[in-house]
Amino acid sequence: MKLKSTIIILIVAGIVACSKQNQSSEAADMYHPSELSQMMRDMVSWSKETKRLLSKGEIIDDVPQSFYDLANQKATRDEHKEAAFQGMAPEYLEALKGIDRKDSQQYYYDASIQACKTCHSVYCGGPLSVIDQL
Repeated sequence: MKLKSTIIILIVAGIVACSKQNQSSEAADMYHPSELSQMMRDMVSWSKETKRLLSKGEIIDDVPQSFYDLANQKATRDEHKEAAFQGMAPEYLEALKGIDRKDSQQYYYDASIQACKTCHSVYCGGPLSVIDQL
């Protein structure tokens, strides 16, 4: 009898654990990044590739034009509307223009990363560890 009770408890515990795991998966699947968050993820991917190309001495052909719309992207908590954010965005955009002009691309790449660090030291410091790797 004790063995049957133990088996039943294990089966019930397994069912409960699986249902909770499925609920967590469903919640994770429902997350949709804000426009700004998604753009910044794209910027990280582009920056990683740009760093790789520059380290090989290659020329960067172009900056994704969508990045120039940084200041207009909708943020999670509307940070994009704040004067401090709007004041920092031009520094990043100027660095992108330097890369697009093919003018000292390594210098302007480094300036773009520094602009990211400056902004993220004020807004959402979480990504700083990722930015430091760029």
